[in-house]
Amino acid sequence: MRLIFHIPLKIDRNDPSASQIRPQKLMAAFTELGWEMDVVEGRGRERKRQIAEIKDKIKRGVHYDFCYSESSTMPTLLTEPHHLPTYPCLDFGFLAFCKRSGIPVGLFYRDIHWQYANKGEGFKQWVARFFYRYDLWQYGRLLDVLFLPTLPMLEHVPHRFRCPVVELPSGLDVERKRADRNDGQKPLELLYVGGVGGNYNLKPLLQAVCKMQDVRLVFCCRTYDWEAVREDYAPCLGPNVSLVHLGGDELEAAYSKADLFVMPMSTEYVRFAAPYKLFEAIGHGLPIVAAKGTWSGDFVERNAIGCVCQNDVESLGQVIQSLSDDRGIMVKFGEAVAAVAERNTWTARCRQIAAALMKKEV
Repeated sequence: MRLIFHIPLKIDRNDPSASQIRPQKLMAAFTELGWEMDVVEGRGRERKRQIAEIKDKIKRGVHYDFCYSESSTMPTLLTEPHHLPTYPCLDFGFLAFCKRSGIPVGLFYRDIHWQYANKGEGFKQWVARFFYRYDLWQYGRLLDVLFLPTLPMLEHVPHRFRCPVVELPSGLDVERKRADRNDGQKPLELLYVGGVGGNYNLKPLLQAVCKMQDVRLVFCCRTYDWEAVREDYAPCLGPNVSLVHLGGDELEAAYSKADLFVMPMSTEYVRFAAPYKLFEAIGHGLPIVAAKGTWSGDFVERNAIGCVCQNDVESLGQVIQSLSDDRGIMVKFGEAVAAVAERNTWTARCRQIAAALMKKEV
């Protein structure tokens, strides 16, 4: 099997954000499956050279089973460092060439956050929104399959698509988890990893934990995110909350020590999102507490891998306390998490992509 992997930007391999990690994980998984892959990725000049090489191969008779593309968080035409549309026909012209050559084209549309941000009346906001909508118009005419993190996100995309729309959330790596389960002799160890402020209202979680006995929370966020909310959030910290800013091996160690992953956010945008950290936690074998009425909460309930609750102090306190008191249910959740992890690996996502674009199981 042979595919083209296209992304209209240069991947920053030192950036820990999901938008930079996801394409790297998928490319590695395609390689792990033993599939041949030609990649279009980099600055405009690099992509132009790579596209020319692939076009030449196609003209010489090289067969590609499909082309899979991932969108940028920026408009496609503005991904150069100067954010000017200096390669206006490069990427969409290439996808059109693939389509004309009989190669099925699919694209993962990363998020619709620009519908909620960039709402000012300034010139830059107007330009950004114009080019975001231009992307959607191009996708509408070029795609054989549109991939979204969640199907509910489609309701918020301001464009109607005639092609099939397939849910394709993050994948995961199955990581080693400590074998010694917390049997109740030690405090229940909670872990939160992610943003804070804006779409992430974590004050109810912090306030709930501070009122509880035999519960500890490791609260991990980026340094600059914390500095932006320090004045508002600092009063919510208590002696059983550890504020940390971890990455790499230190973050892996935090996952290995935790008993439960908490992600109770429930804003309008979060309700239909599929957080990367949800799957990262599942990969580490952790049961989840998620917000009721969100895609994450529905996923947790449907797969019986944790509990859901409202994002308020009372609801969070009740759910966390019940889990602290009943370690037996934590064991059952952990067993379900292990089964769910095996069905949601990055290689499983690659098979989903291929099956959707080739219309057969692979």
